[in-house]
Amino acid sequence: MRHRVPRPLVLLPLFVACSQHAVQDDRTISLVPHFSAGEADYYMADPVAGHVHRPDARRDFTWPEHPTGRMVQVTNNMGFREDGPTMLRPEKGVPRVLITGDSHVDGVVYNKESFPNQLEEMLAQEGRRCEVINAGAGYYGPQNYLGVLRRSIDLAPTVFIATIYTGNDLLDAVRIEAENGRLDVPERKDDYYQDLWSVDEKYPGFTGQVINQAKFFRSFPQFRDTAVAITLRAFHAMHDLCRAHRIPFRVVLLPTALDVEPEQDSARVPEVLRMMDMTMDDLRPANTMADRVRSGIEAMGVPVTDLRANWHHPSDGPYYWKADLHLNVRGHAAAARAMLPLVEMAFTER
Repeated sequence: MRHRVPRPLVLLPLFVACSQHAVQDDRTISLVPHFSAGEADYYMADPVAGHVHRPDARRDFTWPEHPTGRMVQVTNNMGFREDGPTMLRPEKGVPRVLITGDSHVDGVVYNKESFPNQLEEMLAQEGRRCEVINAGAGYYGPQNYLGVLRRSIDLAPTVFIATIYTGNDLLDAVRIEAENGRLDVPERKDDYYQDLWSVDEKYPGFTGQVINQAKFFRSFPQFRDTAVAITLRAFHAMHDLCRAHRIPFRVVLLPTALDVEPEQDSARVPEVLRMMDMTMDDLRPANTMADRVRSGIEAMGVPVTDLRANWHHPSDGPYYWKADLHLNVRGHAAAARAMLPLVEMAFTER
């Protein structure tokens, strides 16, 4: 039977490899969209961000791990993961925080459970009114985060926060450059994907959230420097744009489930690594690259909250869904708590 590449694995188009893989100058802000035809009810193309959520979209599906047994994902009038409408201008005297990131920010949770919305509630409990907008979306990478900022300047955010997911954002940085014709990457045929297909069929979530990136950078280590350079270029552009508009800029590094709570998958992780002919050492380059990205962002003078530093073996329960290794409700709450000082510091500076 002919296998089809599962959507989480369609991360890099098949370009012919060449000896030059340096990052080219970004001469346009246009990005091609990246989502499947079957998701056109939830996403739509956007020339600046690549793709965004459709306004007033709704997904409703079974999710046994959630207390309700279901998951309902909805977007508002501007396509944000918010239950209420977003106005073009913020309410007078109410700060507006714009948070973007990939599917972990978008959230496999109800809107009120996402960490942007939990952050807003935590501030409200302190007596501080604040509008926190969830501008995350699935399949995003660093260039998309820059696009979100560019298309959202008219919303006049008081603070902008970009969330880097260490499990696949560095691969996404390479993938986005390749999709937009600015980078050549090696061709990979079916034999490259066979073990990824096998893992994805038995343990969905490991591939797109961790293993695909690990395999790519193990197979093509020459692209590690390129991925870091692409990522830092996007964050330099975000920093410059925020500075031009006097918007405090903050960055959060979000770790993977295997970084935080490998004991939750003590049976599955060894088998996944065996199926991939990998060891835990093969997962370490991603964190080394993330360290370099963090250092580069901090060198710009941008504060970084690195959740890898204090999320190991959480005592209040697992932070990730077992089904797909996305943040669960507890994980979103923990992220909100960690980000509270970032937002408060930004308000003080302004």
